Amino acid sequence: MYLLFDLSEKDIIHIVLFDETKQKDFSVVGRNRDLLGAVFDFLKQEGLEKGDIRGIATVVGAGGFTSTRIAAVVANAFAYAQKIPVIAVQKNQIYDLSSLIPHFSQPAGVYVSATYSGAPNITVSKKFATSRLGRDAEPNSGKKNSTR
Repeated sequence: MYLLFDLSEKDIIHIVLFDETKQKDFSVVGRNRDLLGAVFDFLKQEGLEKGDIRGIATVVGAGGFTSTRIAAVVANAFAYAQKIPVIAVQKNQIYDLSSLIPHFSQPAGVYVSATYSGAPNITVSKKFATSRLGRDAEPNSGKKNSTR
């Protein structure tokens, strides 16, 4: 059996267990950081052990920055620990999972890199900007002078 991790939708953990003939979907509402626990819950529910997994695919290039990173890290760590192959897939590839199976022929020890859906959107928080304005402002600026 193979596993697919898909964290491309906000607060949805989607995991698929599949092989050449069947697939079983598992989706839960949860934070991206709950992926590993969800994987073990799913395996337990299906009566499988982590050793029954022959490869892992993870969706990259869709979803949030942190979700993509977490999915890639969990997939890589699981693959490393189990000495199984891991592959990165695009969201549009998950609709025909059996077509992914030949890609698992790569050797274990080759890992995936997170690919992001867009440029980073890193800004200064409003709280930080407000506190910086307060410190950088000149003393008594905007205040009435009490001495005349």
